Amino acid sequence: MKKLSKLLTVLVSATMVMGVSGCGQPGAPSGGSSGSAAVHTDTKANDDAKCRNTVKYPKAEKVTLWSWYPQVGKLIDHFNESHKDVQVCWTSGDQSAKAYSRFNTAIKAKSGAADIVQLEYAVMPQFASGVEKHLVDLTQFGANKIKNDYTPGSWKDVQLGGDKGVYGVPVDVGPVVMYYRKDIFDKYGVNVPTTWAEYEQAGRELKAKGYQGHIGNWQPNGTLFNYAYYAQKGAQVFKYSANDPEKVGINFNSSEVKDVVSFWQKLAKDDIVSTDDTDTAEWNKKNVDGSYATIIHASWMVGYLSGLSGVQDGSHWQVAKAPVWKEGDPAINCGGSALAVTDQAKDTKLAAKVAMDFFADDGAQQIAVNDSGLYPTWKKKLNDPEFMNRREKFFDDQKINEIVAPVAKAYTGYQFVPFQTYANDEQTKTLSAILRDGKDVGGELDALQKTLTDYAKQQGFTTE
Repeated sequence: MKKLSKLLTVLVSATMVMGVSGCGQPGAPSGGSSGSAAVHTDTKANDDAKCRNTVKYPKAEKVTLWSWYPQVGKLIDHFNESHKDVQVCWTSGDQSAKAYSRFNTAIKAKSGAADIVQLEYAVMPQFASGVEKHLVDLTQFGANKIKNDYTPGSWKDVQLGGDKGVYGVPVDVGPVVMYYRKDIFDKYGVNVPTTWAEYEQAGRELKAKGYQGHIGNWQPNGTLFNYAYYAQKGAQVFKYSANDPEKVGINFNSSEVKDVVSFWQKLAKDDIVSTDDTDTAEWNKKNVDGSYATIIHASWMVGYLSGLSGVQDGSHWQVAKAPVWKEGDPAINCGGSALAVTDQAKDTKLAAKVAMDFFADDGAQQIAVNDSGLYPTWKKKLNDPEFMNRREKFFDDQKINEIVAPVAKAYTGYQFVPFQTYANDEQTKTLSAILRDGKDVGGELDALQKTLTDYAKQQGFTTE
C-alpha cells in the first residue's frame, strides 16, 4: 500500500466542484496513518474555539462542526437550546469544495479539523480508504442502535460498501425523478413517458409536431447522475468496501453501461436530446425558457428550479417518476450527505453522540425539511402524513412527495472509489467524445475501463 500515499498526495490538488451537474464532485484526503481512526477524550480542548453561532450555555463542553447546510445556524440554535451539557460550535460554513480542501489541509497538518464534518456520501471513501483512517467508526459508540431510524440506502452509504463499520450519520438523499413541462406535452398532444422507450418516442413526436426544444438533456459532465442511470439498468461501475479497503472494482465496459450510453448517443445524434453541460448560465436559462420538456434530476431540483431567475410560480412544471427500462428497475439517487466524526475530534465519544442526536428530534427534522430544503433519510419523516400531503405551490400545488418519497425509501445504496474525482473527470472526457464527437461507444468505454483500472493499480489498489 505504499503507493496509496502517492495517490493521496496527488489528489490533494484535485479541484472540488459542488453543483447541480454532479450532485457534488468529491475531492480526496492527504496524509494519514495506518490502523483505525484515533479516539480522544479531551473535554477542555474546545473551550476557546471561535464559534460563528452564539453558544447558549457557555460553561458546557463544546463540539465543533463544519457544515454548509442551508439554515445550519438555525439547526444549531435548536440543538443548543435543548442541550445544557453540550454545545455545538459552528466554526466553518465553507461549501464542499473549500470544506474538503480545508479538511485535507488539516489532515496534512494533523490538526485543525472540526470534531464533526459534513461530507457527501461520494467523498467519504476517500477519507477512510487504505492507510487513510480519518473518519471514526461510530459503531463503537452505539450507531447500530439507530440504524432502523434511517432508510436502507442512506445507511448503506455511510457503511462505505461494508457491513461492519459506520462512518457517518445520514442526513439527506437526492431521489431522482422527472420534472416535466405539462404545457409542452399538452400543446403538442404527446403523452408523458414512463419508460425510456416511451421517452424516445415522445421526443420524436414532439420534434415532428414542431417543438423547437429538446425533450431533455444528457450531460457529459453529469458524473453522479450518469452513474445513477447505469445503476437503474443494473450496472455497478464501482465496487468498494470498507471491509477490504485496499481493493476496488471498476466495470465501465459492461453490456448494461454500453446499452445506456448507446441509447443516449442515438438520441443526441438525432437531435432528440441536447448534450449541454449542466450548472452553467446557459443550462439555467434553458431550464426556464422551455428549451427542455423534461429534466431528469434529484429531489433538490425542486428548490433550485423554483429559484431560477425568470421562472414563475404556478408554472407548468410537474413531477413524475423517472422513466425506467422495465418494471422493477431499481430506484436511483444522486447526492446526499452525512455528519462524520473526524480522527481529530477532541472528545470523540461526545462528538459521536452529537452527530447521532443533531437531527434526531422532530423539531430538527422539521427545520431540515422546511427551511434547509433537505430531502430526509429519516423513516419517521418520510412516513409523516403532513410531509406526504404537503403541496408545492411552484408545481401547481402538486403533492410531489407522493412521487419522491417512495424513491427515497426504495434506494438501496451505492459505492464509490477512493479516487472518485479522477474517475469523474475521465468519465466526462469519455462521454463528451461519445455524445458530442460521435466516437464508438464500445471502444471509448473499453478505453475508460483500462484507464481507471491502470490508475487504480498504479496507486496500489488491487482490482476486480
